Amino acid sequence: MKQKQNRQPKRHSWLSALKGYTNPRIAVFALLGFSCGLPFGLIGYALALWLSASHISLAAIGFFALVLLPYNFKFLWAPLVDRVQLPILARRFGSKKAWLLCFQIGLILSVWGLASQAPNANSWFLPWTVSNGDNEPIRALIPMQTYLFALLTAFFAASQDIVVDALRISTLSKEEYGEGTSMYQFGYRMGMLISSAGVVALASRISWQSAYFGVGCLILVGLFATLCVKEAQSKESKTQSSRQFWYEMIVAPFRDFTTHAHWYLILLFIILYKLCNAVLGRMALPFYREMGFSNDQIALVSGTIGPWITIGGVAVGGILVMRYPILKLLFALGCVEILTSVVFGIFSLFPHSITLFLIVILFDNIVGGMGGAVFVAFLSGLCAKKYAATQYALLSSLMMFSVSVISVYSGVWAMQMGWMLFFMFTGILMLPALCLLGWLIKKEKI
Repeated sequence: MKQKQNRQPKRHSWLSALKGYTNPRIAVFALLGFSCGLPFGLIGYALALWLSASHISLAAIGFFALVLLPYNFKFLWAPLVDRVQLPILARRFGSKKAWLLCFQIGLILSVWGLASQAPNANSWFLPWTVSNGDNEPIRALIPMQTYLFALLTAFFAASQDIVVDALRISTLSKEEYGEGTSMYQFGYRMGMLISSAGVVALASRISWQSAYFGVGCLILVGLFATLCVKEAQSKESKTQSSRQFWYEMIVAPFRDFTTHAHWYLILLFIILYKLCNAVLGRMALPFYREMGFSNDQIALVSGTIGPWITIGGVAVGGILVMRYPILKLLFALGCVEILTSVVFGIFSLFPHSITLFLIVILFDNIVGGMGGAVFVAFLSGLCAKKYAATQYALLSSLMMFSVSVISVYSGVWAMQMGWMLFFMFTGILMLPALCLLGWLIKKEKI
C-alpha cells in the first residue's frame, strides 16, 4: 500500500466549531444533505417494508436491491457532470447548479411515479424462479412498474449526490470542510429518518402511496437550497485539448490510484468488508415483521430511535479515527459486525420480545455508525487530493457493490436457510475481509 501521511485535522475549540455551523454558506448543506438522504430511505428500507406488507416474496424483495446500481456506477457520468455545461441554465444559475436543478426535478417526478404504483396491483410482473430448501421451484413475481420507478429514483438520487459533493468542495474552503461535511451528514440522516420511519408511520395511518407522495414533496427543500448556494466560478483553462480533457478526467485518476501497492487487493477488500452488513441489512425490516412487530413498533424502534443511535456511533467513530490506527479499527469493528450477526440469530429464537428488539437495534446501529465513520475515513485516506472527487466516486461505488448486487440474493438465502442460519451465514461473510485486512496490516506493520 502506498505510504501517505494521514494528516490529523486541525483541532478547533468548541466555540469556534459551533460558530462555523451558523455560517449560511455551511448551513445550506444541511438542506442539501436532507434532499440527498430522502430518496435513499425511500428505495431502501421503506420500500422493502412496503413490498413485504404487499405480500411480495422475500426473493423478490432481495431482487429490488438492484435498484441501487446507479450508486455503483455514478463515477461513469460524474466527469460529464463536472465538465459539460447545460445551455441557458448554466449561464443563469451556474454549471453545477444547473445540473443539480435538473436532477432534483427528475427526482421529484420519479418519486411521485413510484408513489403512483401499488406493488401488489402492478400490471406487469416478471416471473423469476428460485428453489426453496426442499429444492421445489418457487415462482417469484417482480412488480416491474414499481421496480422501474425505483430505479429512476436511484439514478436521479445518485446524480444529485455527485453534484452536491462537487458544490461542497468548490464553495467551501478547506478549513470549512469539517463543518460542511458534518452539516451534510446531519441533513442526510434526517432525510433518511423521515423517508424510513416517517414513511412507515404515515403508511400506518393513511397509505403507502400517499406517504411516498408526501415525502416526494419534501425534495422541494433541496430545490430551494440549490438556489441559495453561491457557486464558485471555475478557473480552469478552456483551451484544453480534447485528448487532455479525457485523460485528466478519466485516465489520470485511475492511473494515480494504481500507484498504491496492492491496490487490487484494496479494491477487493472494499467490496468484501461490506458483505456482512449489506446482506443482513437488506432483510432486517422483513425480519422484524416476521418477528411479530407492527409498523408503528418498527417505525419507533428501528426508524426513530435507531438513526439517533447511529449518529452517536458516527461521533464515536470519528473520535476513534483520531486516536488509533485506522486498519486496526476496521479489523476490530469487523469482529464486532460478526457479533452483531450472532445477536440477530439469538433474537430470531425469541419472537415478540420487545426487550431483545431494543437490544438488537442499539447494538446494530451504534456498531453501524462507528463502522461507517471509520470506513469512510479509510476511503478518504486512499484518495489523492488532486483526483479526490473521481477516486472517491469510484471507491464509494465499490462500497455500494455489496449493497446493490450481492444482497440481491439475501431474500433467497433467508428463505432457504431460515432466519437463524441466515444470520450465522452473514457473520461468516465477514471472515474473508478480515483475513485480507489482517494480511494488509502485517504488510503495513501497523
